[in-house]
Amino acid sequence: MSKKNTGIIPRPSPLWKQKSWSPDTDRDDAWLRRKGINKNRSRRTKSVTDEDLEELKACIELGFSFDSPDVELNHRLSDTLPALGLYYATNKSSSGVSSSSSLSIPEFDPASPTGSPHTILSPGENPQIVKTRLKQWAQVVACTLRQSC
Repeated sequence: MSKKNTGIIPRPSPLWKQKSWSPDTDRDDAWLRRKGINKNRSRRTKSVTDEDLEELKACIELGFSFDSPDVELNHRLSDTLPALGLYYATNKSSSGVSSSSSLSIPEFDPASPTGSPHTILSPGENPQIVKTRLKQWAQVVACTLRQSC
């Protein structure tokens, strides 16, 4: 038997990057380490941004309701909408408030950790951060009241 040329071209071997030293190698390694550190930090810190609040407001304006008793669903939604945790905390504290014109400020909850993203005031906190949190809290309260009307 003789071999016939079937017209199939043999596959070329893959190209491999040469592992030689360059100043960029150390810089790339350091960058990857820092990137991993920052990624882990961002998972621990869940601070609410103005964009998160805008996203939540838009969902409420579109008619979405976030009062499901399903804890697992709420957890998944909170991962998707970071401002939802603040919304739930605000709703929980204002759920007993009637439709009167006076609103009470929620009482201190000793079970809530000081570093919690839903804590507005912390001892020795930067005033600018406190101002931002108060503004965000007021926006969430406005969303809550708008939704209940």
